[in-house]
Amino acid sequence: MSGNTSDDGLPGYAETLSAYHRAFGRELRALIEGLPIRPGDRVLDLACGDGVYSRWLAEKGAHVLAVDIAPAFLELARREVQAASLSDRVTFARADLDHLPIPDDPFDLVWCAQSLYSLPDPVEALRKMEQVARPGGIVAVFENDEFHHVLLPWPVEVELALRRAELKALIDLSPKPRKFYVGRDLRPIFRAAGLSNCQHRTWTIDRQAPLGPDDRAYLAGYLADLREKAAPRLSGPIAAEFDRRVDPASPGYLLDDPDLAVTFLNHLAWCAKQER
Repeated sequence: MSGNTSDDGLPGYAETLSAYHRAFGRELRALIEGLPIRPGDRVLDLACGDGVYSRWLAEKGAHVLAVDIAPAFLELARREVQAASLSDRVTFARADLDHLPIPDDPFDLVWCAQSLYSLPDPVEALRKMEQVARPGGIVAVFENDEFHHVLLPWPVEVELALRRAELKALIDLSPKPRKFYVGRDLRPIFRAAGLSNCQHRTWTIDRQAPLGPDDRAYLAGYLADLREKAAPRLSGPIAAEFDRRVDPASPGYLLDDPDLAVTFLNHLAWCAKQER
């Protein structure tokens, strides 16, 4: 996703993120429903972004501390929580990982959704998440792996070239390009942080044509971002075929395919903090 900032101070990917949450709200809410949360539990939502998970956690009766370093995201999240009449259950704080608000009562759940990749050191992030969890409390991470996140029916030759081009783009974008593939490494990251017996599951979401408006909005943003990254690094017939599939004006545009089927693959890992 683009790292540019919009006029309202939100990162460039905020619109696509919002479309993602609208498109997959039913499945993502089901994921939250499966977390071991009881009414009255204390939850830390680390790098809360637009606050959608903070709202859903609060709807389960939890008291949520939502933390982010971006003032624009915190303001957006605050407005959404107010609109949902959940302000009495969600508190917001601007803080980075090194200055987390440490409560007198530690958290029953420390939650980080699709943000671990953006933190400077995932292992250190998990260590700090564990520090603010109560003994027996849950540390949970929901993440993606860029290589496997959105599974579209590309021609095999195009997909192989596309993934190479995407990696080259990420190498140019970041000094730590492997962070975009963090989903595959959650268990070893938990272990390196001292959190043993980590549980891991994949969380899949399927869509097929005809797409709903939110599904289409998210996928259109995804394809536009992928085109920006990969197209300059493709050539010849592969480039032509890729462009045919991602150009909204093309008769071969993927999202107009009446037989389109797409799978979204996510990773959920969690661990209970051991008594010491």
